[in-house]
Amino acid sequence: MKALWLILIGLLGLSACKPGPGSSCDPREARCLDAKRAIVCDDGKFVETPCRGKAGCSTVQESTACDISGNQPGDVCGKSDEGVAVCSAGDAMLACHGRKFERVPCRGPRGCEMVGAQANCDQSVAEPGEACKKQNAKACSADKSQVLSCNDGHMAATYFCRGENRCSAGAGKLACDQTIAKLGDVCDKSLSGHIACSEDKKSLITCQNERFIPSERCKPGTLCTISGQSTKCEKP
Repeated sequence: MKALWLILIGLLGLSACKPGPGSSCDPREARCLDAKRAIVCDDGKFVETPCRGKAGCSTVQESTACDISGNQPGDVCGKSDEGVAVCSAGDAMLACHGRKFERVPCRGPRGCEMVGAQANCDQSVAEPGEACKKQNAKACSADKSQVLSCNDGHMAATYFCRGENRCSAGAGKLACDQTIAKLGDVCDKSLSGHIACSEDKKSLITCQNERFIPSERCKPGTLCTISGQSTKCEKP
């Protein structure tokens, strides 16, 4: 049986006047407008939000519950519900972000699954600009060319993975092959001293101060080669 995912639990106000959107309210206060709509407190004023799921909007023991399982991207949500989400499909979730619900792809192999009342979205694979919740969480781009990092609620490009194995994610781990890099590419501080080949294989470059810088120009007749943990100039 499909569970009903309810959010926006709030205490009913004690005023005899019936409030509506724009009315003053207390933090976390919420009410049902009707069977499919609720008002929730957002910075001291009520805003209207839909409850499109089968359970709609209901009040039990002076608390209000809104079923968002059927809500759509662009629907309004309250600031206090930032990050609240439900799986909208096997490969996507609907999440409250910036006072609006938006569709967030779950491109990783586990897709989206509900764990209790919480949506578990596998974002180990993502695209730049997609919404995310955990600051500094890492992902591979869908084309495997780079590592993305969650910054201020959105995925942003961090490192290029120009090596043969590119970017890979699995079993909770992420790997970025930077055995080949460009001058100026960003590198993690944990790779300080790491030597890579330039893309044309004519130079060795080194990770220093989180950037790849020149290290050594290969002599004529030699090229940069990678063998196991060894990177050096030698005859092809």
